[in-house]
Formats: sequence, C-alpha cells, structure tokens
Amino acid sequence: APSASRQPRPLRRFSMAALATMRALPALIIGLSMATAMRVAVMPSAPAFQRSHRALPPSMDISQGTIGVGIIGAGRIGIVHLEALALCPTVKPVIISNPTVSKAKAAAEMYPGMAWTDTDTDVINHPDVDAVWICSPSQFHAAQITACAHAGKHVFCEKPIATNLEETFKAVNLCREKGVKLMTALQRRFDPNFARVRQSIQNGDIGEPILVKLCSRDPAPPPLKYVKGGGGIFKDMAIHDLDMSRFLMGSEPVAIMASGSCTVSPEIAELDGPEKYDTASIMVKFANGREALIDVCRQAPYGYDQRAEVLGTKGMMQTDNMHPSTARIFSDKFVGSADMPYDFFMSRYKEAYKQETMAFVDSLVNDTPAPCSGRDGLVALIMAIAAGISAEERRWVQFDEVLVAEGIINKPALAPERPMSAEAWVKAALRGIERDPNSETDLREVFILFDLDSDGEVTAPEVSEALTLLGLSRTPEQVKEMVAKVDGNKDGKIDVEEFLKLWKSTGSLVDSQRDSAFKNVFAFFDPVARN
Repeated sequence: APSASRQPRPLRRFSMAALATMRALPALIIGLSMATAMRVAVMPSAPAFQRSHRALPPSMDISQGTIGVGIIGAGRIGIVHLEALALCPTVKPVIISNPTVSKAKAAAEMYPGMAWTDTDTDVINHPDVDAVWICSPSQFHAAQITACAHAGKHVFCEKPIATNLEETFKAVNLCREKGVKLMTALQRRFDPNFARVRQSIQNGDIGEPILVKLCSRDPAPPPLKYVKGGGGIFKDMAIHDLDMSRFLMGSEPVAIMASGSCTVSPEIAELDGPEKYDTASIMVKFANGREALIDVCRQAPYGYDQRAEVLGTKGMMQTDNMHPSTARIFSDKFVGSADMPYDFFMSRYKEAYKQETMAFVDSLVNDTPAPCSGRDGLVALIMAIAAGISAEERRWVQFDEVLVAEGIINKPALAPERPMSAEAWVKAALRGIERDPNSETDLREVFILFDLDSDGEVTAPEVSEALTLLGLSRTPEQVKEMVAKVDGNKDGKIDVEEFLKLWKSTGSLVDSQRDSAFKNVFAFFDPVARN
C-alpha cells in the first residue's frame, strides 16, 4: 500500500529530458525561494493555526503555458484521469505512481517522456509537478493530501477526502493553511446528462422539484481488497448519489434513512459496518420538505446503470443509460437498443471526467476557486456517514447527530429537544474548518457560520462561540460589553461590519491586503452563489 510517509526512492525510468532535469536539480533548488525549496525537500509539521499566517498560494511557472501534473494511482480511475489530463493543452503529465510498478510503467509508456515510480512521495516531491491528482484507495487520501499541502502542491482528490471527519478536517485545514487549492472529484456534476437536468430545474422548465430518484448500479462487484478499509458502500459508491440528490434538489438535507444487504458479494459479508453491504436503499429528507430516493448495487449484469428522474410541479425529467451507439433493432424477436449500456464507468463518464479535469485546470491557470470545494466533499461525507449509522441502527438519522458524535458541536447547548435545521447543521459542520484570525475573508466566513437563522445578525452568545473558534476566550459578561460597544441600533445583535469592528477592538490585526491572494483560492461558503 502506498504511504505518504515513506522516503522517496529513485524513479524507475525517465526520459532523457527528465534525467537532465534531475541532474540539474541541485541548481534548480538553489534558484528557488527558500520557502519553496523547503516545501520540495522537507515535510515539516504544521504549526498551530492560531499562531501563524496562512501561507501564500504556491505559484506555478506557466510561462510555457503548461502545468506539471503528477498522478498517484495507476488503477482504473487513475488511468481515466490520466487520459483526461492528456487532452488538456495546458497540462503536462509528468509522473505516475502505483505500488504495483508495472501498472505505473504501462500507463507512463503511453505518454512519451512521462516517468513512473512505485512510491507516492516521488510524485509529490517531483520538482516539475505543480498539482497532484490523488487516485489511490480511499484510506490513503488524507495522508497524501497532507503531504501535498506540505510540499506546496495543489490537489485534485478522488472522493472521499478521507474516510472519517477528523481526517477530513485536518486535510482541508492544512490545505487552507498552506494556500493550496483542493478539489473533491464529484464528476457527476460535470456529466452532460445530469447537468442538463440541473439546468432545466434552475430554468423552471419542470417547476419546483417534488421528488428526486437516483439509481446507481455497477456491472460487477469490486475485489475484496478495494472494499475492505474503504468505508463501505455509502462512502465509496453512494456518496456520488448523495451529492447528486443535493445538487438536483437545490436544498440542504435534514435527515436520512438507509438499509443495506449483502446479495451479490458473499466474500464481503463478514466485513464490519457498511463495508458488508453490496446493495442499499436510501431516502433523504430535505429542508424544502421534499425527498430523494436512491438505490445502489455493486452488480448489474446488463451494464453500468446510472439514471436520474426528477418529478416537478410542472412536469418530469429523466436521464437514461448511455449506449455505445444509438442503433436500435426491430425484429419479430426483439425491439430495442442494438447495444447493451456501457459496462464500465470509464466509458459512461468519459466526458464528465474530461470536463471536471478541465474545470480544475482552469481554476489553477486563472486562479479561481476550485469547482467542487472541500465544502461539497465534507457535506457528502457527513451524509454517507449518517447513512451508515441508519443502516446499522435501522432508524432515521439527523445529520447533526454525526456532528455531535464527532465532537464538532455540543448538542445540549443547541436545543436538544429538536434537530438542527439543514442550514444550521451545514454551517455547524463548516466550523470544523480552521480560520485565519487575521484574514477579513475568514472573519466574514465565521460570521456567516454563526448566523444560524441567516438574518444577517448574531447575538452575544453566538459572538462568544465565534470568538472561541478564533482562539479568543472571554466571559459572557465581557462579550456582552463588547457587543454593546459596537451595536449601532442597541438591539443586542450586531451585523458583519460591527463584528469586524468588535474583533479589531481586541487588538487583533485584520489584513485586507493579504486576502486578495486567497479570495480566488477558497469559496467555502457563499450564501449567494451556491454550488
């Protein structure tokens, strides 16, 4: 298994140009800034967030019009992303790794001059790599993201960011601290079929959504080694459908009910928790009062079955499976498509992978926010965790239960007699992402996260919690006095500008100039421009 903590080994093969580059590496490193050289050569431990400014986003040398990319993982998904990257004119695939080095070698040989290795650190620390595509098994993602952030490399990570919330928060926090972009691969958002449904909903073509139905079935089960340790069917498979239900519904989820069974893969029946399921049914309730129904299965002998249906107040819209051709047969024995549906996700989502790859590359070249942020990956993971709890305990699960169990919120202090609203639990989840107390952008974000009723104001108790999140401890009486001093209309609540004024009154510096470097890196919570 790959390990981000292993020391780099000599690469197995380079082109002549790559060898020349490696021979010149000492001179190249001398020419780099000290900070960049340290990122290439060393993986220091992250300093306490409250005691350090966030690092500036790593700069890329795109004077030649290309971004150097390294790929970790030469399995099925790694090859898909490599093929998509090869189609981008502003990208140069530099190196690919895989524990079974023959797979990495075979992949690299398709692209002249590309290097291969059996070690992920060779990819992360390669001097010509500006961004890393993480396509390894789920349980290695967090460690590899961490290594990329320390090396100053932007990250495109296959879902999920990590298999638990603690590692997810650590990975996202470190990327923010180091100023690197992190995109979660939720490729179905870029699929032309699902995108067309979303567009029609937004245009009002079918009215307001009433019911969303999603079906996801693989042609054949994955091997045991893929399932074991990957978090189970809700995290490694249904997470796409959970995200898509939220994407199409246009509303935040509030509760989930799920059930699972083992029907086609007896070899996984003895695994723990949701890992023992190969089939599952899910129902999601949303804040707008609507519901989504999802069914997933690891085996469908007739091909890759991916369908969506949205019933609206003015009509209905659905997508069908994709086939290699549109040819149909009409005979006395059969009427229908001449070809079976695509039998593999690489064929079915080829265009989606291409579009999401180009979208992230565009964000790197033009310094814009990553299209699918850590926010989307985080919410999808919480939904998947809650689905697993529901399936095991056979009951409806509120999403704030996951936050309580993970120690992110203290539910008794938040009206234990009723569940948190959809908007409130999402905001509460995002509090686990650390903020720079000297960044005006981050301070405005903190204000939004504690404005649970979205009225544009926060109360003294909410201010107290916000100050604690920012690393400043004050008694309730002190906070009341601080609020009173900046409360213009004397109603006991303050708006965001008054909150900034209050924060500055503590003697904290707020550097608006620094924010210009980060506004195009993070778009973690924007109530106006929803993802």
